[in-house]
Amino acid sequence: MSIRNSLLSVCSILILSNVAIADGTPAGLISELSGKDASSWTGQQAYGLNLGGWAAGGINHNIDNPSDRNNGPVSMTDRTGEFHLYQLNLFIEKAVFKDTSWDVGGRFDFMFGTDARYTQATGHWDMGLISQRDLRFYDIALPQAYVEVFAPIGNGLSGKFGHFYGIIGYESVPSPLNFFSSHSYSFKSSPFTATGALFSYALNEQWSLNFGAITGADNFVRDLGAMSHTSGLTWTNAKTGTTVSFSVLQGDVYKNQRSELMYYSAIAQQNLGKWHYVLQHDRGTQQNAVAQGQNAEWYSIVQYLTYQMADTWGLGVRGEWFRDHNGVRYSAGAANYYAMTAGVNWKPKSWLMIRPELRYDWSHAQIAPFDGGQRTDQVLLGVDAVVQF
Repeated sequence: MSIRNSLLSVCSILILSNVAIADGTPAGLISELSGKDASSWTGQQAYGLNLGGWAAGGINHNIDNPSDRNNGPVSMTDRTGEFHLYQLNLFIEKAVFKDTSWDVGGRFDFMFGTDARYTQATGHWDMGLISQRDLRFYDIALPQAYVEVFAPIGNGLSGKFGHFYGIIGYESVPSPLNFFSSHSYSFKSSPFTATGALFSYALNEQWSLNFGAITGADNFVRDLGAMSHTSGLTWTNAKTGTTVSFSVLQGDVYKNQRSELMYYSAIAQQNLGKWHYVLQHDRGTQQNAVAQGQNAEWYSIVQYLTYQMADTWGLGVRGEWFRDHNGVRYSAGAANYYAMTAGVNWKPKSWLMIRPELRYDWSHAQIAPFDGGQRTDQVLLGVDAVVQF
């Protein structure tokens, strides 16, 4: 996610880790209770390692009370009337210092929760680690396991080698980086993780470039011959508070058949004082997306507008149009999906974020997608809490 990638590389250190924030206030629960971050508490700081993590859990209510408790095509927050631990994510990391000398680091993430089943990679990496017969909707994912190398070449070249979050899209799998607890249709239809090599290079103060070779979208070692390329270009103007990015993933899904997947994401962001606006357009196509040889196309427009009322309070709205042109991404045939979400971020502590939201989904589809095929719209009331360790 050219945008998502920058967020993960910076915010995972400054927000998700257990180091103190700029004014010296503890950033995590462990820091507040013990006066030490997790890496100091366990003695790992002496080795240059950082330990951290978060837990996100919540509940939502579907006004229609579907008999199967399924919120239809909505992902991750897909169950109504049930409290779930969405994510328990723990990580160990050695940050790479990008200055004038070579440096080597890396990161490993472990995730348990109901979001994990959406975050796994095909090819005998993290699928099937536990049986869903025992834990129903809970699973384990290993979304990141990579080595990172920084080379003082030109303005500085860094490379990730292994399994990591990709560069497509605005929303992120790690829950603390998102304003809303629920996700857009575009997010569910985009690739989450990649396996291979990804390089990042700052052309100058405004332009940065990502480029890499991977085994495909959310794939570990299935059909290793079916390789993909991924690249992205980002322009940032600090004076105007503007960021524009374009990222793409293209390659075959399977080795022995025509199955090219092409996905791009264009994102514009604008800061206006306490206001922050995001406009995102995604489009994906895939050859032979289903067994009958049908091709697939989908595209979307998503907008976000947030207002930071104070350090501890923020308001936000999100609106989306998603077109499943061939009815392959979801199960309602060719369809248009629409969603409006309004929410609040409340941060009573540096380590605690509470996110209530109201969401309305509606559709124009060949088959009604909500309430087990009974309705063309639905209303969801949800709330979750994120605790950073």
